[in-house]
Amino acid sequence: MAQYNYIRFLYFNQKKSKRAIARETGLHRDTITRAIENPEQKYRLSTERPQPVNGDFKDRIKEMVKANHEAPKGQKLTKLRMYELICEEDYPGSYSSFTYQCRKSEDELHIHQQEAYLKLVPISGSLQVDFGEVYSVKKGVPVKQHAFCAKLCSGKGEFVKSYPREQTEFFFDGLTSAFKFFGGIPKKIIFDNLKPAVKKVLTEQERILQEEFIKFQSFYCFEAEFCGPGKGNEKGLVENLVKYVQNNYFLPRPEFISYEDTNQMLIKKCLKRLRTKKHLGETWEKRLLAEDFLPLKEIYEYARIKDVKVNSYQLVHIDTNRYSVPTEYVGKRLQAKLYPFKIKLLYKDKVAAEHERLFGKNKENLNPYHYLSLIRKKARAYEQAKVIQDWDLPPIYAEYHRMIQAHLRSKSKGTREFIDILKLTREHSVKTIAKILKELDQKNRYSYQDVLSVLRCQIQCTSGTEYLADEILKDLNIDHIHTTYLPLSEYDTLLRRDGEING
Repeated sequence: MAQYNYIRFLYFNQKKSKRAIARETGLHRDTITRAIENPEQKYRLSTERPQPVNGDFKDRIKEMVKANHEAPKGQKLTKLRMYELICEEDYPGSYSSFTYQCRKSEDELHIHQQEAYLKLVPISGSLQVDFGEVYSVKKGVPVKQHAFCAKLCSGKGEFVKSYPREQTEFFFDGLTSAFKFFGGIPKKIIFDNLKPAVKKVLTEQERILQEEFIKFQSFYCFEAEFCGPGKGNEKGLVENLVKYVQNNYFLPRPEFISYEDTNQMLIKKCLKRLRTKKHLGETWEKRLLAEDFLPLKEIYEYARIKDVKVNSYQLVHIDTNRYSVPTEYVGKRLQAKLYPFKIKLLYKDKVAAEHERLFGKNKENLNPYHYLSLIRKKARAYEQAKVIQDWDLPPIYAEYHRMIQAHLRSKSKGTREFIDILKLTREHSVKTIAKILKELDQKNRYSYQDVLSVLRCQIQCTSGTEYLADEILKDLNIDHIHTTYLPLSEYDTLLRRDGEING
């Protein structure tokens, strides 16, 4: 390197000719020329070194590299595994010789060439959406949730809502909830290739869409754009939001109470960031007002439809869970409408039952009022009926039930009359009837008629009577009549006088 440097010093600094430098250093003139024309001082091969071990295997290695590149993501081989396979074909070279030839083949096939990107200007009224997995804890057990995340490209506003799954009803509810939160419908929404939206991915931007998604898109009139497979960078804003939600809202893992409680927490955090975070000197809330949205006039109501049959236990099976219906529907086929967090069961377009939706496996949602008529017919089954055992009634109910049976001297008759009392709780609440039962228990009155009498008195009795209007009095021609109102104590005076007269 010192000699290389000395040649360049003599030529550029001392202004000597190549002939003079060659005479002084004793070097060949071609060496002097290379030193002058190559300022990086790097050694370059003028001809490629011979590689006899790869000679007969060049085409085979190139074929293996190409096949491995085109293989599905989970089936790609490491270079070490490819080397082991080619050694079984009597490859004589070392691992380094094999990897050298692999790199040459990759260059020829333009594999692993780094992708170039363009910097894009966000469009007003465009939204990116995606799902991300998050976890909370219930009694020490992790609860997996799916967070629907939406991020405005220009305004930067965020919306997050938690769901138990990524099915169509949750996907549509997430989009509709985001529209409500932002106060309008974004003109363009960028999606991943989610199953609720995309039936099949074709070339480039071509997609075969799900029929339900086409109906949803037609209702709201937004433009749908889908990212390329594995191209998360095409919706980088919402990808970052998913990571932010995972790291800031669900770490450390919060205690899971219900989806309603979790979503209230998430909406508060979204509102706080909307009011406090800034972009280009303006809060997200202010930038939201400038978004180019379509007006939100109506809400698209979607429910997944499923046909079910009621079994002899008055239950229908939906997604490995069971829901009760009234006795008269046993053996009939019903239509189940599955909303994100509730289920409606219909018979001939009439609502037969409505339940909160269960998540998990082998759970039951039993409405006790669906079974009271059946239990009244089969009174001896009352004590063992699961729906009664699961019904968390105040202790006074069990005591009153026992006393009715004792007064009627019949367990069956007492149970039937008590079930008539339980039916009253549907309209007047368990708490109201419990209060009446306590009052009657103190008076040793045990019957359905006693409960009904007290209940009617409470409903019909009023604390006072309003005066008739002057117009009504004039119409009746009694406006000139006046009366005096005596206190009740005056009746005691009359009784005393009556006693004196009789005495």
